[in-house]
Amino acid sequence: MQKKPDNWNSLSADEKRKIRLELWVRGDGIQFESPEAKDKYQYRTTLFKDALELKKTPDRVPIAGLGGAFMYRRAGVPQKSTMYDRWSEAAEAAIQFHRDFEPDSCAMLFLMSGPSMELLGQNNLKWAGYGLPDDVQYQFVEQEYMKKDEYSHFLTDPSDFIMRRFIPRMCTGLTGLQKLPQFGSDGIQIGTPFLFPFLDPDVQEAFDKMKKAAEMALIPGKFMMEGMNRILAMGYPSLSSGFGAAPFDVLGDNLRGTRGVMMDLHRSPEKVIAACEKILELIPVPDVPLGESPLVMMPLHKGDDTHISKKQFEKFYWPTFKETMLNMIEDGLIPAPFAEGTFDHRLEYLTELPEASVLWFFDRTDMHKAKDVLNGHSCIMGNVPITLIATGTAEQVKASCKDLIDYCGMGGGYILCSGTQLDNAREETVRAMIDFSKEYGVYK
Repeated sequence: MQKKPDNWNSLSADEKRKIRLELWVRGDGIQFESPEAKDKYQYRTTLFKDALELKKTPDRVPIAGLGGAFMYRRAGVPQKSTMYDRWSEAAEAAIQFHRDFEPDSCAMLFLMSGPSMELLGQNNLKWAGYGLPDDVQYQFVEQEYMKKDEYSHFLTDPSDFIMRRFIPRMCTGLTGLQKLPQFGSDGIQIGTPFLFPFLDPDVQEAFDKMKKAAEMALIPGKFMMEGMNRILAMGYPSLSSGFGAAPFDVLGDNLRGTRGVMMDLHRSPEKVIAACEKILELIPVPDVPLGESPLVMMPLHKGDDTHISKKQFEKFYWPTFKETMLNMIEDGLIPAPFAEGTFDHRLEYLTELPEASVLWFFDRTDMHKAKDVLNGHSCIMGNVPITLIATGTAEQVKASCKDLIDYCGMGGGYILCSGTQLDNAREETVRAMIDFSKEYGVYK
């Protein structure tokens, strides 16, 4: 991967994005398994580049690869095994998925360590083998890890709050962290009294668990990275080199929970805004090296039409979310928000961002309406219904793809994929989606 040029900070956002996209297409430094794999990689990244830039109609509609549990289940690897022991087989299953179906991008491998999370006492998730049956996807468990009267602690000293309050509540095995000193004025005075809490057995036990849990997490992480690198070497580009989030979602998902943050909108709205602005300050722009995918995935959870009103979206959600994306755009990155749920009544706000600077991945949004509003402004991606892929016929899936290609693919600026990852999918419907769209999506 290449180093940023010395004049990087003097370049415009458009110039930086152009450099990132061109180097991504070239694929310098990737150890391809064959010259044919390199040719396929460059062809695929060019499809995505043309769709994103909105300057040239691609050769055909590109098809993003989403895998999920389907990749493992078709190889006989249940979800529990992706959490505990059969990580190598899970990686091989993902590689085989790409060989069999040949999407245009890499379907992300996502392997975790159940033993590591058990040791930590992590209670913000349930997963196969720990609270859930052996072949069920993990589930997020929201709680009020930040109490309603703790906004001031978080706003005044977020690092202290996260270390001594949030983490011990989310991970019951790390309650010893509550005994750490607060590094305020006492911590910067001459002398060593602040060191004594580190001798506490509970504090030492927490540190020991964190070290051991990190070592456990490295095991599936190693298989995950090796698998992703092999898929890249086969000629499948990644559509994301990092992750981001809307500040309101960070507050609502991780700190206050849905119930808590929704009540706060009415009883302490000024604190919600202040917390979102503080989170905006804390979120760094992802440090993506030149040559890697310039796209940054941003799963969105609480800004859709069903969670908050349009007025609330405009006041609480959009300002800091927009600023988060603008900070990425300034560095030549392309935010790729995954707009979970429905954004039919949010589309007008999306045009406030610079043209050709964002990829909008829609779940259940009306794609015709999205095309009407964002045509010529932003590339859109989605959204063959996952319910259709799970329960429909191959012909029904083809009909859905045809409609999306005919309407959203007009003039380019469209990437086809399922509305979300493929968990309860079927072989014939996944094949229908990819094979049909490759053939039918060619621009005449």
